Amino acid sequence: MHNVEPANSIFDKILSFIDYTNQNIFLTGKAGTGKTTLLKRIKETSSKKMVIVAPTGVAAMNAKGTTINSFFQLPTGSFFPGDISLENLQAGFMSIQSMVSDSSYNREKTNLLNELELLVIDEVSMVRCDLMDVIDAILRYVRKNNAPFGGVQLLLIGDLYQLPPVVKREEWTFLSRAYVSPYFFESHVIRRHPLLQIELTTVFRQTEPEFINILNSIRNNQIDESTLALLNKRYSPKFSALEESNPIIITSHNAEATAINKEKLDELPGQEFTFNGEVNGEFREAGLQAEQVLKLKEGAQIMFIKNDTGDDRKFYNGKIGKVKSVRDGEIYISFPQDEDLLLEKTSWQSFEYKTDPEQTIVQQQVGEFSQYPIKLAWAVTIHKSQGLTFDSAVIDAGKSFVAGQVYVALSRVRTLNGLILRSKINTESLRSNQEVISYMKPAGEDEMDHLLVSEQEKFILQLVLNHFSFNQMLSGLEVIVSNAEMVKSNLPEFRALLAQLKKSVTDLMAVAERFQQQVKNLHKENGFKDQQILQDRITSAAVYFTKEINLLLLNHVNKNIRIKPKNKAEQQIQHLFQKYRQVIETRIHLLQTASLLLKEPIRVGYYTDWINKHKAHLLTRPGSSSGSQQAPTNLQLF
Repeated sequence: MHNVEPANSIFDKILSFIDYTNQNIFLTGKAGTGKTTLLKRIKETSSKKMVIVAPTGVAAMNAKGTTINSFFQLPTGSFFPGDISLENLQAGFMSIQSMVSDSSYNREKTNLLNELELLVIDEVSMVRCDLMDVIDAILRYVRKNNAPFGGVQLLLIGDLYQLPPVVKREEWTFLSRAYVSPYFFESHVIRRHPLLQIELTTVFRQTEPEFINILNSIRNNQIDESTLALLNKRYSPKFSALEESNPIIITSHNAEATAINKEKLDELPGQEFTFNGEVNGEFREAGLQAEQVLKLKEGAQIMFIKNDTGDDRKFYNGKIGKVKSVRDGEIYISFPQDEDLLLEKTSWQSFEYKTDPEQTIVQQQVGEFSQYPIKLAWAVTIHKSQGLTFDSAVIDAGKSFVAGQVYVALSRVRTLNGLILRSKINTESLRSNQEVISYMKPAGEDEMDHLLVSEQEKFILQLVLNHFSFNQMLSGLEVIVSNAEMVKSNLPEFRALLAQLKKSVTDLMAVAERFQQQVKNLHKENGFKDQQILQDRITSAAVYFTKEINLLLLNHVNKNIRIKPKNKAEQQIQHLFQKYRQVIETRIHLLQTASLLLKEPIRVGYYTDWINKHKAHLLTRPGSSSGSQQAPTNLQLF
């Protein structure tokens, strides 16, 4: 029901960008253009290790993900970028730099962030600029990768013409020292590294050309007098609802909606019934649409807050009905034109992301909340109407509406005839934020086609250069250092060895980073036209790093493994070194693999085949090789 899928061409292009490039994307579109449907397809079909987050509990539940603050373990408050001393910070603010350096993720969370390939942020219009810079700083720090967001691909989904970021006046007074506006695109990381903007344009919620034209003209700040007059024909200050059809009132404030719903419920005769929701496991998501304590009477107007599942779907998110009867714990809902429905409880799940033994990111359910999927619906706030579709609604676009919110309220309604205005709308209340209009420059299909090819080349090159990442060798040393037996034994010779190994790995990482940048610069000049030059450079680097790893790491590790342990503690430490040797040998094997990857020329039409083949190869565990037969080679890096 109401689940029309947009044209495959644009969907397929976006899916190609997700699976075959590392291009960061802002996916936008008017209300009802299929953003949620596309996210579902990406989740079902993408081969990338992904996590879905959102700024609020409601948005996270709708996307079947988790909140940004929960996933990144962020405190509430605001974050200030740049180098600023703690004594100069305003109360309620944290320095991004000091917060990240003081962060203490456990090994499981660190592993999860290192395995992450695709981060999806849903309802990104509500995400503030400072939060984006925090996410960027955390991912760079944990992944030891100075690329934007630590090399993780971003898919940001939302409509900037809908709900804006929430920022208090006193917070913005301080934040405005560093940012132009609160929107996510004003974050320092996004300004330095612009996103590919892709807009879905086909509207499925509204089908009337006349109404779609009104919404588009409001959205683009281009409404003229005749269009405004057509909209204001829906002005009906003395509107009185018929008994069988009572349109929902869309308000700007929660207190107003709550008061209307309570007043209407109290006016109804008869017994009030109470239904309590049930929580099992961990359920931390605040702001869930369902009521913990649901109060109903026969005759109460309700709306569904979840889509029905299965083939025979009888309701959808936002469908209005009335409580026909409550007997022996059974609730029957009636509709003006559909048959009555026996209501059943449903559930909302709370999720966490973890990595399994195969280093795949898995989404685990950690809690569940069960309740009837309805709420009182004489009135609802704009924020709570997020994602809902109404057949009819009453809108009072008076002084209580902030500029820009009228579009959000109007776009909830399916048809122009389903719209009732309690006050006339003027051009001032329709004004969209100029920052949004200036920022929006969605790519055309030809531009996307051209960019897709160049980004696939960059992605192929990055997959090759990933073989020169030594983060796991550093993480392996940190595992040994933090091991309880190692800490307890406090053996100075092993501590000295670990310090020496850590310095060697850190030095190699610095050299590898410069090497990777040089190869990227070579590619930037001529692309894959000079693939042989890239291949020669990569082959030389593989030989050089293999030699250095053998000399600086593997030889020292092997030497200590061969020594007979004197006690149980040394035996345990030796076991840790044996496991670390496997990490080193795996990296050497990957270096040798890298020297073969660009040996054969790759033609444009075969980029996706090459990527698929490479991904399949990475799924198999590489065999170990000491690489001791490699001839010594000097790599001229500088």
